[in-house]
Amino acid sequence: MKRLITRLLCTASIFLCAIFSTKAQPVDWDVRALELERQIYTAVSPSDHNHSVLAKCEIRKQQGLYNEALAELSRVYAYALSEEQTAEYYTQRALCSYLAEEFDSALTTIEEAAFYVPRSELLILVEALAAGEKGDWVRSRKAAEEYLALYPEESARAAAIEELYRHTPSLRNPMTAYWLSLVPGVGQLYAGEVWSGVVSLVANGLLGGFAVSEMMVGQWLSGWVVGCGLLSNTYFVGQERARILTERRNQRLLREYNDQLRETLLK
Repeated sequence: MKRLITRLLCTASIFLCAIFSTKAQPVDWDVRALELERQIYTAVSPSDHNHSVLAKCEIRKQQGLYNEALAELSRVYAYALSEEQTAEYYTQRALCSYLAEEFDSALTTIEEAAFYVPRSELLILVEALAAGEKGDWVRSRKAAEEYLALYPEESARAAAIEELYRHTPSLRNPMTAYWLSLVPGVGQLYAGEVWSGVVSLVANGLLGGFAVSEMMVGQWLSGWVVGCGLLSNTYFVGQERARILTERRNQRLLREYNDQLRETLLK
């Protein structure tokens, strides 16, 4: 993942005319950030202010501090952005949102940017990746095809992407798993956890049987307190566990798939 983020940053530097090259000699980013903060504080015009804010955002991004980079962007005076700065602002915002794993924010930024700046190569790429992270395969595929259309000579990569979108992961609804667990074990089976489902079914069956047998021989207190009490705990815990297992399954499938998608798009 670190290597892929580095490649994204390199791509960003190409299309954003970044202030600091990713190939530059090691620098003290915090010293530069402090100097830019001074420039922001002493800026004599909104344009100068924006220039320094965008520069500081770039520094925070280079440091891997993506949430801090986004915080810097919130200091921009939107009314004073030049045409070039507007393009940089939206591209930085979309990219940093994606790198901070704020995928909804990245997609919203791209939609907003469409009203102000032309679609750039980097915005298209971020849209394909962020939509993939959200499981929006239609939007992700459309953006990926748009991105690959910029490289008509790379037919092999286009074919690999086409194959990936033919085999998108099948995600399951966590709340469906929750309600299916009204029948012990079924929700876990729905989540693909066979062993967990069997354990849940057996545990609930044993506790339910214990409660009934105790009551049948007149041991109402032990049947109710021990049997029904424990059964209640395992029953409702089983429902919540089924929901969590389904969410984890979806996250695992999304991660595996989107790792492949990033690798292929960024070749």
